[in-house]
Amino acid sequence: DLFLLSFATILTIIIYVFFKYFFAKPKEKIPPGTFGWPIIGETIQFFISLYYGMVHEFVQERTKKYNSHVFKTSLLGQKVVIFSGPAANKFIFTQGNKLIIGWRPKSVQKLFASTSFVPIEHDTKRAHNVISYLLNSQNVERLISTMDNMSHLHLKNHWKGKNEVIVYDLVKLFTFSLSIRAFIGIKESDKILNLYEKFKIFTYGLLAVDINLPGTTFYKAMKAGNELRKQMKVIIKQRRAELSENPNLSKVDVLTQMINEQDEDGKYMTEVEIEDKVFGFIIGSYDTTATTITLTMKYLQQMPEFFNEIIQEQNEISMQMMPRKELCWNDIQKMKKTWSFVNEVLRNTPVVQGIFREVIEDFTYEDFYIPKGWKIYLSFGATQKNGEYFPNPTKFDPSRFEGNGQVPYTSVPFGGGHRMCPGKEFARILILVFLHHLLKNFRWEPKVPSEKILYPFFLLAIPTDGYPITLSAV
Repeated sequence: DLFLLSFATILTIIIYVFFKYFFAKPKEKIPPGTFGWPIIGETIQFFISLYYGMVHEFVQERTKKYNSHVFKTSLLGQKVVIFSGPAANKFIFTQGNKLIIGWRPKSVQKLFASTSFVPIEHDTKRAHNVISYLLNSQNVERLISTMDNMSHLHLKNHWKGKNEVIVYDLVKLFTFSLSIRAFIGIKESDKILNLYEKFKIFTYGLLAVDINLPGTTFYKAMKAGNELRKQMKVIIKQRRAELSENPNLSKVDVLTQMINEQDEDGKYMTEVEIEDKVFGFIIGSYDTTATTITLTMKYLQQMPEFFNEIIQEQNEISMQMMPRKELCWNDIQKMKKTWSFVNEVLRNTPVVQGIFREVIEDFTYEDFYIPKGWKIYLSFGATQKNGEYFPNPTKFDPSRFEGNGQVPYTSVPFGGGHRMCPGKEFARILILVFLHHLLKNFRWEPKVPSEKILYPFFLLAIPTDGYPITLSAV
């Protein structure tokens, strides 16, 4: 009996092993790479490279090592697949909407209350609807006029007569003021300054550790957010009263449009949704735009040959405008060399080096299996600084973006496809209008020529000293 039992046990094991290895479904092939040390993974190397604006080197080194534009790693205890290349950009921005979503850190989820009940894809669709109204043919000329007047007044009040200024601080105040005007309709400078101080505190908490204890960055951000919501409730209540009295009130700002916005079922946004979207629009527009303008000024001063070409383009536009004084849509369209220069700045020094996403459904990409729950990091810089797509990538050359421009999805500072940033055109117009007035009135020299550009909050490129300059009037 013992012999038969032993024989049966051994036979069972042999049959199990045979079926497991010869008839079982083949194991899915996950991307090459390493998860590194337990929990830590490659977090230290990644975040050091992120801080110094060198994520593209981190990615390119491993892309070459694994001979793949897709590889796995581990960051902050999370399994992450890193993507790069135009095919990856296109996939993430056009085909991945049902497979991946934006990854919102816990701090963002807590600071933006509507994230608990509004899907990201729904959020994005409504954002596009609202912003597209602001930029339609009926409203864009009014918007350009507002930007034109505010640029002129800002330079007159904060730059004119000054020997020295810190560019990033001033430009950030300007882009914030413009965003508040366009999105909420507030014009009073004292109210704008009050909101500006609160938004700075609120923004610092977005990537902070979500410890809500007195004295922490996150606690201060939550407190500032609550104060901002109180103010927004008053503004929304007042705007609704105005619309009730006059249903045909012109929708001259984003807030008014949001109050009127209905989804396909005829439902209006809740007050929390409106607040969150306004906050999102403001944060997404003023900081990145201010960084772009600051970096453009820094590169312009370093590149006299391109500086002179752009000055010539702007002077020609000024001559063609006469006797008209305000810029219009047609003038913006003529600023081709200026915008090519800005695009090359963004290629060379991405304002944001990449984006994180979360996998919500298992999928296969380039024969690699990507499991649900894993995170994705899409590296912009690894593509934008790749000689295969941008010959001699270390050379600053705005002509790359002239004519037909680049191969689609090689340079994606504003995203692409249906994931294109809804505020791209808003930012483009604002940058060009401000540069037009700046170049018409001033020249500058850096006070710290060797100033570095770092990513101190692991998010946006910022000159370490804010780009201090000495000014001279034209």
